[in-house]
Amino acid sequence: MPNSLRNACLLVCLALFACPALAQPLPRASGTALRALVWNVSREQFFDQQVGFVAALKAMDADLIILDEMPAQRDANDVAAVLRQVDGAQWQVVYGSSGHNQRVVFAIRGGLSPLPSFKYLAYPPRFVREMKAMPMNPRQQEQIGASLNAGIGAFAALAHHDGRRLLIVGVDLQCCGDSDDAWEERRRHVESRVIRRTLDQAWSTRQPDAVIVAGDFNAVRGLKPVMLMQGSRARPAQRLRIAPARHANGKDSWTWDGRGTPFPSRPIDFMLHSAQLRVLRALVFDPETMSAAERQALGLSAEQFIPLSAHRPVVVDFAWRQAPQTRALGGSTGGSKRTRNIASA
Repeated sequence: MPNSLRNACLLVCLALFACPALAQPLPRASGTALRALVWNVSREQFFDQQVGFVAALKAMDADLIILDEMPAQRDANDVAAVLRQVDGAQWQVVYGSSGHNQRVVFAIRGGLSPLPSFKYLAYPPRFVREMKAMPMNPRQQEQIGASLNAGIGAFAALAHHDGRRLLIVGVDLQCCGDSDDAWEERRRHVESRVIRRTLDQAWSTRQPDAVIVAGDFNAVRGLKPVMLMQGSRARPAQRLRIAPARHANGKDSWTWDGRGTPFPSRPIDFMLHSAQLRVLRALVFDPETMSAAERQALGLSAEQFIPLSAHRPVVVDFAWRQAPQTRALGGSTGGSKRTRNIASA
């Protein structure tokens, strides 16, 4: 074959390979039963930059999507309209109702129902009084008051996937704070305790097959808010584990891109899970730290991806550690028993 023809063929192949229509989703770890992702999408950015978000969500190919820091003025229909562009599927979407302007949204191709106990998570009255007593100018007082009145930025739902029941909780904790005793850090601790206490009640009542808690913990002063969310070591059956997410380069673990801000890049977004789930792979999804071949296969470029949000999504491939639990159901006559999967209850 002449060199000119060979070069022309190569250019055609490269063009086809880079074509978004021919892009392939992120390969799943062998044995994956559930792929979950969590992403702080920076409020209206999700809608203003929806072409980029659709391309990214298509590449990540998650079964369960958890979005945090969503705007309060939007609703589930707005999100469903964006997700239909991902694969044409009918996603079930629930939109959080607690939190000022950092709502949580869940989406799944399956059953999904919000938990009433998370409809509005109030701050403890004593903490509200302490916050409102801080020296502030009138504008700060108005902002703090509005955010406290709106409740804690968290939400929860029961999700059905492949015959299993998942209790999922999304969070978006207070941001910022430049010292360990800053009010922002104290507020994160309060938020984590309230969310965890409400989760424990739902966990005991609903008895799900597994629990996932994920979101932006804003862990700028360390992992204390995450550790509070993990639960007590004295109750190992209900203690959550952190999915150890890293970038594709195997070195970086930051999820917040602090370039150009007062805050350094660091991991502040996390996915926690109960012991029934086993992590096969936990990835901080970022085309910038992928190889050129990986970016081409996904049809994404760093230049297109970086402006979407200062946060990088965390994508986790899970496997189940054991078969679904079953329980015996006795008939009203005390006769034969039958079993059923509690995942379908």
